[in-house]
Amino acid sequence: MKNSTRKLIIAQGYSEQIVDSNEKIIALAKWTPLSCAILGLTGIILQSPIYLIVLGLLTFTGAFSSNSLYDYLYKYFFSYFINLGVMPKHGIQRRIGCCIGACLFLTGGMAFYMEVPLVAYIASLFIITFAFIAGFFNWCFVSAFYGIFVGKKQDCC
Repeated sequence: MKNSTRKLIIAQGYSEQIVDSNEKIIALAKWTPLSCAILGLTGIILQSPIYLIVLGLLTFTGAFSSNSLYDYLYKYFFSYFINLGVMPKHGIQRRIGCCIGACLFLTGGMAFYMEVPLVAYIASLFIITFAFIAGFFNWCFVSAFYGIFVGKKQDCC
């Protein structure tokens, strides 16, 4: 693993020990944001207020535990045929990201319900875009801001 990738994954809240000892950490770290983005994009394509509201409510699980809805989907449904090992617990950075994502999916769902699609697209596409960025490039906007606010410099690149 490149040193820059290692630092970005650690910045997301995974411990150095987990990053150094888990050979599949890159794929596991990408699972949550990519799953979030794909399920969120599904809601946008469907333009379904109920779908996005339920997705938002379920996404809150990641804000209040060390695993998210997407981690649980991997653990209970996909790990049997996509064997990447055990999903590591995530830290405060991912919890904050899940909280933000949940709020934006709820906003998108409510906006579709209230027939204000522009607001639904803006809110939902914001989190979907940043989830895809985290999934593809390992850079998480929440981790970057978290590092600024708590004084942890990200010297990742």
